[in-house]
Amino acid sequence: MSYFPNASNFVINRSTFVNINNGRDALQYLSQHVAQGATHDSRNQYNAPKCHPDTRKQFLWDIYEWIREPDKETGILYLHGPAGAGKSCIARSICQKAEQAGLLGASFFFWRGSQDRNNANKLFPTIAHQLSMMNDKLAVYIGKEVQMNSRLLYDAPLEHQFRKLVFKPCIRLAKSGGRLLKGTIVIDGLDECIDKATQIFILHLLAKAVRHGFPLGFFITSRPELHLQEAFNTKEVTSVTQFISLASNSQSLSDIRTVLQSGFARILNDRRFKIALSSIRRPWPSSMIIEKLVRRSSGQFIYAATAMKFISSPNHNPNARLEIVLGIRDGGNTSPLADLDLLYHEILSRVEEPERTTKVLGYVLAIMMKVPLSNSQNKLSDPITAAVHHNQNRQFLVVEQLLSLPQGEAFFALNDLHSLIDLNVGSEPSYSNLLKIQFHHKSFHDFLTSRERSQGFHIDLQAANADIVQSCLKFMSCPRYETAEQYGM
Repeated sequence: MSYFPNASNFVINRSTFVNINNGRDALQYLSQHVAQGATHDSRNQYNAPKCHPDTRKQFLWDIYEWIREPDKETGILYLHGPAGAGKSCIARSICQKAEQAGLLGASFFFWRGSQDRNNANKLFPTIAHQLSMMNDKLAVYIGKEVQMNSRLLYDAPLEHQFRKLVFKPCIRLAKSGGRLLKGTIVIDGLDECIDKATQIFILHLLAKAVRHGFPLGFFITSRPELHLQEAFNTKEVTSVTQFISLASNSQSLSDIRTVLQSGFARILNDRRFKIALSSIRRPWPSSMIIEKLVRRSSGQFIYAATAMKFISSPNHNPNARLEIVLGIRDGGNTSPLADLDLLYHEILSRVEEPERTTKVLGYVLAIMMKVPLSNSQNKLSDPITAAVHHNQNRQFLVVEQLLSLPQGEAFFALNDLHSLIDLNVGSEPSYSNLLKIQFHHKSFHDFLTSRERSQGFHIDLQAANADIVQSCLKFMSCPRYETAEQYGM
């Protein structure tokens, strides 16, 4: 005998009765399972930084033209760049422009610091909820799926969620002969999803949807993490993907110059700073100082944004704060790059073996910087350092020999730092293409070598160089030692 005679269309969920009688109830229930703060028009994202009107023009134009194109050759547009390059700012600006033109299907901004947004549990319910508001007929189709099985929202595999809540309703609308469904779905910061396997699975899921005629495009942004590079390089994904890189270039430097000039102009026009800046010589700051800040940025917008945020603090003298940024004045306990340091700490804290990674980074920095040893070691430094620096294009091999690591171990130690360093992965994935290391941003070097800023990740270059000497002496004392050349030096 049933406990609920004549009952229908409701489910029991964790001792909570959910009564879904119609599509409207279903959509209301769907709205309760979206990720808070994940959409472009949420409170979190609406007030977050967007692109300055006079910057990133070519990138924004290329992306928007791709969104507008009705018959795309590729259904996925992938924007990648190092940490702090401005990917999220571009994504927000694109969402705003696409929405105004009626071309935004949905958006989802991953963020590692949020329990709702650092995983994919609510990704597709959040996207489906936005799609339901885009088109009335689509809302009916999505509502019916939820009405038939409300467990889709909280206890279904990702693939099942996507197929029922997103793919099937959109395909059904496209085949119904109704209003043409067009536009794109924006997914920002895919690498901020905490599970790498889930990131890759989402990517393959979307690529599969594109290959099977999904009517909307996907605009995806992320840092260039190795596992995502490998996923994008698979035939199934790369065949439906167009790529845009935010690697530093002359246009990036020009845009950063614009951001700085605009920021300083706002400070000069701010009444709060009128008295503090009244006796400052104009133009303020000088073009030479602007160029110095541009060079320091290394093409990364986060440096310029962080510096301007520090300088424009309403409770301080802007010129004094600028001098702190430039290193002219001691900032005491105040760090002008506090936000940047938090970003570096957050990325470094993700690595599996921090001690091994820091050790490898120390050797790499010592080799790159050619730091002189103390006077007591000078007799050893010339021939040995010359051997170590003989071929800087073999940094991985040299570091592995010095640390007595198996081949490939140095690469694995730095594998989670692709957003901060360039491991020069070639088009052909072989170890010979993984030999040289470059930092995306000069400030990362400054961070690592400052004990106060990097704390547990601090690298003492003098100590690292001394370790290199000891390793070289160990090799030289080995009976099988013949020449530095045989050890890749």
